[in-house]
Amino acid sequence: TEEEAFRAYARVYPDNCVLLVDTYNVLNSGIPNAIKVFKEEVIPRGYRPGGIRIDSGDLTYLSKRAREMLDEAGLENCPIVLSGSLDEYVIKDILEQGAEVDSFGVGERLITSKSEPVFNGVYKLVAVEEDGEIIPKIKISENVNKITNPGFKRPWRLYDKKTGKAIADVLTTHEEIIDENESYLLFDPEHTWKQKKVRNFRARMLMEKIFDKGVPVYQSPDLKEIRRYCQEEINSLWEEVLRFKNPHEYWVDLSKPLWKIKQRLLKEHSAIEDLNNNNF
Repeated sequence: TEEEAFRAYARVYPDNCVLLVDTYNVLNSGIPNAIKVFKEEVIPRGYRPGGIRIDSGDLTYLSKRAREMLDEAGLENCPIVLSGSLDEYVIKDILEQGAEVDSFGVGERLITSKSEPVFNGVYKLVAVEEDGEIIPKIKISENVNKITNPGFKRPWRLYDKKTGKAIADVLTTHEEIIDENESYLLFDPEHTWKQKKVRNFRARMLMEKIFDKGVPVYQSPDLKEIRRYCQEEINSLWEEVLRFKNPHEYWVDLSKPLWKIKQRLLKEHSAIEDLNNNNF
């Protein structure tokens, strides 16, 4: 029975006993059995209930009723976990509806990346070495978005010193250094009349060397450090960029020197095409 399964599980994992209560009936069976097992198997052994998990049905409604039942049983500190094909949009709706939830279990929509299941990545040549000199190269395409940015590059992120918020990302040539003591001109590389001059900013180069001549030179951070870094970067974005509907676009611009190299190579390609057409 469900109760027997709960008891067996609680005896093996009393220190982290989270019980799935929707196998048969959440309100009439699952939660009553969970309450009984917590009181008879977990708490008497000196442990706190790990929680209940609801994986199906109307999660908002069931979580509210579950909270009432747990509180009435004196288990006010028993967590409620919600799961079941959740993504950020479903979670947002559940929270806005006032669900009683302590944490979410997100699985299939995370590991399969359901909304964007394919991340295209193509290895493109950006430069060649000729007599010890690095010569920038470009890949031409009828699709503007597929035209590559030539040469070795560096990605930078500019932060407003007053707010700590990210202003924009900038791709520069590998040799460029962004001077924080000077104003910096940001412009849309496709619509160059869209320009913005920023001052009082902090520039951070985003790329770190992992290997040097085949030898690893990077100390990998642990999971806690990765999580902390990700949270800090998310916090550096304006709320307008993070909103779900019609978010403000976060710009990735080209530096003026890099943009000039790209335009020069495009013009050279056009000149070659014109020459070939005339010869034909």
